[in-house]
Amino acid sequence: MMSLIKIKKSTFTLRAALCGLCISMLPLAQADETELTPKDFYKGAELEVSAPSPFYRLTLPEEVYLETVYPDLRDVRVFNSSGQTVTFALSAVDSDTTEQQNIPLRIFPMQVSVSKPEENQRDDRETFTFKSAGGVEVKLYQDGERKPQATYLLELNQDKDKSDDVGFNQVMLDWAQSNANWQAKVTLYSSSDLKDWRKQADNAPLMDLTSGTDRLLLNNIDIDDNYSSRRARYWLLVVNGDEKIAIPAISKAQGVVISRRTAVETIELAFKSETVSKTEAIYQLQRPQPLSSLSIVPDQSNTVLPVNIEYRSTEEDKWRPLSTAVVYQIHGDTGYRTSEPLAMNRLLVQGIRVKAVSGNWGDTVPKVVAQRERVDVLFNGQGNPPYLLAWGANQAPKATIGVNQLIPASEMQPNGLQGLPQAYAGSTMVLGGEERLTATSSVERAQQWQTWLLWGLLIVGVVGLALVVLRLARELMEPKK
Repeated sequence: MMSLIKIKKSTFTLRAALCGLCISMLPLAQADETELTPKDFYKGAELEVSAPSPFYRLTLPEEVYLETVYPDLRDVRVFNSSGQTVTFALSAVDSDTTEQQNIPLRIFPMQVSVSKPEENQRDDRETFTFKSAGGVEVKLYQDGERKPQATYLLELNQDKDKSDDVGFNQVMLDWAQSNANWQAKVTLYSSSDLKDWRKQADNAPLMDLTSGTDRLLLNNIDIDDNYSSRRARYWLLVVNGDEKIAIPAISKAQGVVISRRTAVETIELAFKSETVSKTEAIYQLQRPQPLSSLSIVPDQSNTVLPVNIEYRSTEEDKWRPLSTAVVYQIHGDTGYRTSEPLAMNRLLVQGIRVKAVSGNWGDTVPKVVAQRERVDVLFNGQGNPPYLLAWGANQAPKATIGVNQLIPASEMQPNGLQGLPQAYAGSTMVLGGEERLTATSSVERAQQWQTWLLWGLLIVGVVGLALVVLRLARELMEPKK
């Protein structure tokens, strides 16, 4: 009976010790993440702002992409002068580009004749017949229109590539400058077969006015329906003006194609190369990056080389196949040409391995350049300047919010994010030092300590239970007195 009591006491003592250790862990398990300060980040830069504003836009310096811990830039922060973090969002930088292409049109002056409708004819519109010196005839039905002062048939050059399915945005005209001021209105039609005509502009103004040394020239005709003008080979220009004022003859005509594109701006990232052989090379980035494109160009001119391309996301990863491509650098009559970049679609990459399939690249490895999307930091101007941009903290959690959450619709500028006041980053300064790139947070340190303590408790518990069992077995085996 006494042995059983002793065993119970030993078991109770062990349980009490385990419970005491577990209770001592509770404050650590409930530890919260402390608020980050500028000293928790590797580097920073003071921000210059021109005027007070609730929101600012900052284009990140290129070194930030190379020195952040996380590829998604989660370890970027903006602090105000009081050392408090301000709310911010990340947004890709868009750029709008406009390209204009002028396509020459051949000009054929037309002679005009008008036919009145017959009495028994249902269609009471007048028929205008336009004839060129080359015998081309065009008929148009007009309702109540007067005889035009001049008419021209414009033809798209047959040598042009007909596969270019683009429509004109404008037709641009030219003429010899006259001593007299004049104005006119023009109507423009388009056709693909000289039979069916579609009106593309109605009563569009033309003018050439001078006053002293100033000249007011309006020679562009806007197309009402750009899409419907696609593949139109023929254009009919009907000019109506004051018959008392002579209008100069049209001497030149061009179709104007205006292309507007919105593209995401990128930055170039250079790889550090390592030569394995004349047919194999490895390229490394300082840190993993989400790439938008990858360019591989042989160093030697007039070189065409098929290659296998592999990648890895971190230095510890295995190589994975990326693409088989032909890379080249050619100097010819048409100029300097290189192979097109590979689209990467934000693939996370730190290393690239290139192997020549046949042939080799000689003594110098191909040049490999990557691109990733450029990012703007949009931040709330809370508190007082100067503001501080900080980056490079392993312990920083994700803190960015959506652009629409940051900036209410009522506060958005007419031209979007580009209308926000610009902030500019000054010289880079070291804040917490390079060790912040690998430092762990207090919660992570507590979790690590708790893990080791838990293992210790388990080991102590197993050893304690083993001792209890051995003691129980020994006492049961002792002969009863």
